[in-house]
Order: sequence, then structure tokens, then C-alpha cells
Amino acid sequence: MEQAVMDRQNRDRALFRAPTAAFRPSAYWFWHSVPTPDACRAQLADFKAKGIGTILIQARLAMPLGDYLSPPYLEAYRVSAEIAAELGMKLGIYDDYNWTSGHAGGRTVAGRDDLRERHLFWSSDGAISGICPPFVQTMGPDIVGWQYEGGIVEWCDWTVEAAVLHPASDIGTPSEITDVTAQVCITGNDAVSCTYAFDGDVSADQELTVFISARSATSRLINYPLPEAAERFIQVGLDPLVDMLDGFLPDPVGFVFYDQPAAGFYRWNQISGTLGNSLLFAPLLRQAVAERIDVPFAEALLALVRDTGRETLRIRAKFHAAYSALINEAFFGTLRRWSETKGIALTGHEILPHVSSFSLNGGFTSIDPRVAPAVDFFGIDAYRHETAVDSNNFAAQLAPKLGDSVARSNGRSRCMVETYASAERTTVRAAGQWELTLETARAQAIRLHCLGMRQFIWHGVYQTDGRDDDPTPFVNPRFDFAPGINFEPWWAYHDLFSDETARISAFIEPAKPRTPVAILYPLHTAFAEGPRHSHATHLGAWCERLLAQGCDFMIVSEADLIAAEIRDGRLFASGLVFDAVVLPSVTVLETVGTLRKLEAFKAAGGTVWSSGERLSLACDDDTPIAATALSHHCDTLPDCDHIATLLSSLRSSGPRFDIGSARRPWQWVGYEEDGWWRIVLFNDGPDGIDMSISHAEGFDCEEWSPEEGTIEPAGPFDHLAIALEPHAVRCLRIREASHDTASKSTLKPLPTLDPERAIPLVDGWRFAPGTGTDFAPISVETGWENQGFADFSGTGIYRTTLTAETEATWIVELPQVETAVTAFLDGAPLGRRAWRPYRFTLGHLSTGLHTLELHVANTAANRYYRNTPYLGDTPDSSGLTAAPKLIPLSN
Repeated sequence: MEQAVMDRQNRDRALFRAPTAAFRPSAYWFWHSVPTPDACRAQLADFKAKGIGTILIQARLAMPLGDYLSPPYLEAYRVSAEIAAELGMKLGIYDDYNWTSGHAGGRTVAGRDDLRERHLFWSSDGAISGICPPFVQTMGPDIVGWQYEGGIVEWCDWTVEAAVLHPASDIGTPSEITDVTAQVCITGNDAVSCTYAFDGDVSADQELTVFISARSATSRLINYPLPEAAERFIQVGLDPLVDMLDGFLPDPVGFVFYDQPAAGFYRWNQISGTLGNSLLFAPLLRQAVAERIDVPFAEALLALVRDTGRETLRIRAKFHAAYSALINEAFFGTLRRWSETKGIALTGHEILPHVSSFSLNGGFTSIDPRVAPAVDFFGIDAYRHETAVDSNNFAAQLAPKLGDSVARSNGRSRCMVETYASAERTTVRAAGQWELTLETARAQAIRLHCLGMRQFIWHGVYQTDGRDDDPTPFVNPRFDFAPGINFEPWWAYHDLFSDETARISAFIEPAKPRTPVAILYPLHTAFAEGPRHSHATHLGAWCERLLAQGCDFMIVSEADLIAAEIRDGRLFASGLVFDAVVLPSVTVLETVGTLRKLEAFKAAGGTVWSSGERLSLACDDDTPIAATALSHHCDTLPDCDHIATLLSSLRSSGPRFDIGSARRPWQWVGYEEDGWWRIVLFNDGPDGIDMSISHAEGFDCEEWSPEEGTIEPAGPFDHLAIALEPHAVRCLRIREASHDTASKSTLKPLPTLDPERAIPLVDGWRFAPGTGTDFAPISVETGWENQGFADFSGTGIYRTTLTAETEATWIVELPQVETAVTAFLDGAPLGRRAWRPYRFTLGHLSTGLHTLELHVANTAANRYYRNTPYLGDTPDSSGLTAAPKLIPLSN
């Protein structure tokens, strides 16, 4: 046993020092045309040198549709796989053209009109008209032209699926609803609308609601409830790739990656009620609903869009559960079975309405996610072999935490996180963020790792940087959710980012997170109540406020709770241990069994909180719900006092943190089976954080440096003081001390600077905008964009002469750099920095003159946004914006 433990620890240490591709950043490789073999080799070698471990080839909108999956395209794909194998890189199959998996660049529906998306619309006004896809239209005409042949949205095969006569006002009982489907017929239709008539009378206090399906005549998107659509997609979209990659599966080509399979999100003139978009429709839906709901199909449809009495929420929840399960099995189930026959893993991500937010529907607020595979995240993940999510922009958000949660629910852990940037300085989101710095990206990657990410996916690296004087999004590759990071001036520093973040991920891997709080994912509440219900904001509020107090959590499903064990007043679920369960404005449960488990947990000494609206029903039980399972309830969003009360009920385990500053650092705390704890601390703020770690029995400690890949003992202690500089990250491994200790200490100290003897280097600087250009005087107290180089994006060279009057050991500190820098002293390199602190050790300087040279890379924003509407009010800061300081060491 001891040998097994030692072997595991040795493997963990080796993985930390040299992380494998699973932990290294990966990237979409955007192809805008079919690349030559030489171009493939040059770019893949560059990606490898910059620390990228895995590449996913993605044909983007700039590539002519006819080139996608053509023989030259497939040959270039195979060449790329050969080169990746030679370089020791991994390759994943991104499964479609542009995004929205399933259409195979239009090949799936070519000659198979029956597989095009079919939708269910409803009306009480005698017609269906004005159908439009606003979710797509907001991205511009080129996206519409990609998804619809000729850029036109047209319909055919109009069919009355159900019609009901019901009271115009409140519906009291089901007996007031009459199925009149047989009395309604289509009276006229064209490519954009239809009319219908009712062979009967509608009294003044009644209303007729008619549900009509239509198939798109022009959409390239598929009808996801049809398994034959997924089968056709595989036949024409995936099999050609896999056949061409024969001999490279499963290594280096190990997985297939799907991206946001969803259709439509249509609205129309007559839309009304509580469902925000059209439903996908297939004849299979009737049977799927009938197996779960004991009411007529027409009555179930009416309940989706208006209140039909006391059973409304139950009907909605069961209908959407049936609808979701049908799509999941038809599309994801078909893909999984295919991937297993090919010996590769299935991964990818669905539409995440919470992207960029902690609120469940705080990202894509314009859609009703119930009409797409975009609510049942636990059910979808059961079809994957590895979990993936996407995140938007560079703030903490729910996606990685929910990704980790669904992975653990399905017997795995952690997730891939695709990170894409959308513009914040213009409403044209695809303009992206060429102003992105590596410091911003690094901070986000570390936050995502603390929230559950294993692997960071860039969106992406580009084949080309596009063209000048054309601000058109998408078709000009430059503005396709920029940046293409390999065209950023700071790209030369990306290996620093890759190595450090990969080591942080590898450091986290062997441990389980300390998550004393379980938050119930309100699936059936979401199905029944819809995206505007308070469960969405309440779940987000619990997540953010727990994290703000340094308390980690995991999101669990009802199935997780029902399968959980209760031991010694604690809940064991998804491989983790919980002291409390939170119900965020949960009104509807799938099963009363969940309630019974919560009651048992409370009776055993556990804590159960709820907030917002109270639980009202379980879908499988007609008896009224009593709140006997609850320990605490707050009617409002949880505030600091609620969080404090919850935290006071949690059992203490592991290390204790004392924060001596106003801000908390980001932290991740996990435990190994043999008693060791792993801790990640990260200060993403502008000021330092003073804190300490203590343990009643004392502890042994190791510091694992993600920057250097070293592991150093730093104990034993009973109290460890830590000073976190801005953007500093520390990885610690501790356990209860194996012998008596009563010492206090600090981690390996930073060099002690003597600020009173600091020498500001204000004057005497000269600057050249790149190598081979002339030098000119420049100020180092403002960026070069204000000194005649407003459009310059690249590496600017600052040069000055130092006079050392006395021998000493010196450090040069750069207070503000935009955005990455390499320092040279007398021609010898001192090092590279792409984030704070920008500090270089000059060493022991002899008296006399010395030349200091700083090569500073900015972002590509000033170059690529020039002469476009995306530049903003002023150019982006570039270069040195505060005077460097020469500081002697005092120790």
C-alpha cells in the first residue's frame, strides 16, 4: 500500500512538472481556406512551441461552403493529423462548419428535405405569419445566409397538429377544454405564412388556440428530434473525416466535439403565452409525451402557453422533460453510439443560457432555452465521455462550476472550457476583443480552474488575420470573435501562460474539492416556470455569495440526492461530502423521493436552506408539499447575513484561512485520500492580500510553483503567513503534522526591496517601433499611442543608459506595462513577463555605464481596429505608462 501511495505521488509530481495535453491550453484552429501542407506545418509547429497541447480544426464562415469536406479539405485535415502526431500534439474533430452541430455545412439536408427543422407555432388569430429568427438575425446577414439557403427564411408543409377551444379568461378545470383538432383546416399558405379556419362556433367568452407545424424549406439546420437526422449528419459530415483519418484514431485524434446543436428560436406575429419560442416538432413527440403525461396531447400543448388549472406546472414540467429526453436520445445518443464504434470520445457543449453570468439565464436572455437542448445539462452530459462548456469574456461565471457538477454526477470530474470574447466597446459582438491582454486571459484561466476547469480552449488561433479596411464581421476573419491569439503581439509569451496554467490544473487534478454546500439544480422548476422565473437569479446569487465568502459548493441533481448516502449527519453524493443543501426558489420537483431524502438529511443533523418561492409540488405525487425538510428559508435573494448563518452551521474540516485584507483571494481547496490537502490561492486584484493558514494540530507543507515547476518543502508549521502580491498565485500542499510543532513562518520570501533608495528612470529613453527602425526620444510616463504611434501594434523597443555609482544588487521594477515585456541588460536577456509583477533582477552591478533595453509588446487593437467602428473613443494604452524604477536589494 505504501509503495502504491509513493508511486501515485511520484506520478502526480511528474505530471505537475510536465503537464500532458489534457491539462494544457487547447485551441480552435480557424481555417478560412484550405491550407497548404507547408502552412499546416508552420502553424502547428508554432502552436506547439507556444504550449498548445490540442488543436480542433474549425472551418469558419470565411471559407467558401463548397470547400468544406471537399477532397482538398479532407487531405489537408489528414496532413494536419500527421504533423500533429509528429509534434506530439493531440487533435480533436470539431464536427461542423462554423458552429451549430448537425448540418454538415448543409450536406445533411441536401436531398433530404424531410430532415430540415420543423417547428410548432400557435395562434388564436386565424393565421401564422411574420416568422423570424431574431437570435440569428442579430448576428447579421452573413450568418442568416449561412443558415438559410439564399438568406431567406421560408416554410412549407403546414399542418394542423392540435386545436383547442377554451375559456378566454381563466380555465378552472380540464372539462372546460375541448379538443377541436378535427374541425380546423389550413385554408391558405405560402412560403412565409398560413391561414386556417374553424368549422364551428366560438362564443364571446371562448378562445380558439391552434397549433400548426411547418417545415423550413430553406434552413440548413436539422430537426433534432429525428434520430435519422443525426444518422444522416454522421454519414455525410463525420464519416468522411474519420475515413480520411484512418490510422490516427484514437491517437492523436481522440475525440469529436459538438457545438451548440439547436435550431430556430423563432418568434412570429401571433405568438402569445408563457413559451418564448417555437418548439421543434416531429411525430415522435406525441408518443414521448403520452408516455409521461396522462392528458390529451392538445391539452398538454395548451398548458405550455397558458394556465390551464392546478395541473399546469406538472404538465409543463413533464412535457418539457419528455421533449428534452427525445432530443437528447435522438441526437446525442446517436452521436455517442457512433463515437464508441470509432473508438473516440464524445464531448462538446450545448447552448448555455447562463454563459458569462452566474444566473441560469443571465447570458442569452432573448431565448426560451426549453425549446432547445439547453436546460437538462445533467441529462445531456450522460451522453458525453468528457464534459465541455463554453464561457464568454473574462469574468467569473457559472459554466465551469456547472460543468464540473454534471461531470461528477456522471462519474467523472472537471471539464473543458471554451472561452470566446465578444466585443464590449461596440454592439457588433463578433468584433471581439483584440485589446485582450495575456494578463487578463491568465487571470480568467486561473479563476476557471478554481471553478472546475481542467482544460482551457481558446477561441481561437487563426489561419489568417484577415484584411484591412473591411469591418464586416465573420466574412472578414479579423472580426470573427477576435482575437486570433497567434496574431497578437504578445503571442511570443503564450508559452508562459500555457506552462503555468497547465501546472495549476495538474496540481488540482489528484484532489477532490472541499464543497460543504450542495445547490439543487432546479430542473423541473425551470421546465415548469420558464427562464424568467426567480430560480435563475436565486441560483446565481447563492453561487456568487458563497464564493465571495470563500465557501465552495457543487450543484447536484435530484437523482444525485436520491442516490446519496447519509452518514453522521452528512450527505455523500457525486463522490463529494456535503453539510448543507440549498433549494434556490425551487417550486417543482421531479419526484417526492427528493423531498424524502432532504427530510432524512435534516433529521440526521444536516442543514437544508431554501430561498425565494416555496416548494409547491412533486410531479409524481398529488399530495400537498409541506416544508418539513427545511431548516431555514429566506423570501429574498440570500444576503450576507443568510450566508453567514449557513456557514456557521457547516462542520469545520481541513485548513482554516484568516484574511487580513479587505479582499479575499480566489481559492480552491481539495483533499487527497491520504490526508493531504491541496490549496490554490490567487490574487486577481490591484492590491496585495495578507492572509494566513492555520491548523490546530500543526501541519507539514509543500509549495508547488506553477511558474517554475518546482516543489519545495516549507514546513512544518501551525501558522503560515502569506503575502499575495497583485496577480500572484500560490499552490500549497499541506497535511496534519507528523510530529509536534508550534512554529510560525512565512512562505519563501520575496526579495526585500529598499524603496527609499529607489531611483526613478524617467529621462533618457529612446524608442523604436520594432526592429530595424530608427530610435527617437520618448516619455515612459505615457504610452506610445500618445506619442505619434497611435496605430502601431507590435513590439516596441525602449533603450536607456544606467550609471551605477556604487556596487549593489539591483532590481528593475516596471509599475505599468501594456502588456508584455522582455528585459535585456548590456545585451543579455534578463527574462520575460506578461503579467504583474513586472520585475527583473539585474544582479550585482559593477560601477559604470550599463544599457537597459525593454522590448514591450502591446495588443493588436490599435492596428486591427483602425478605420473601423470598433476602435473606441481613444487608442488602447501601449508600452510603458509609468517610469521604471531601479531598486537595490536590502538583503
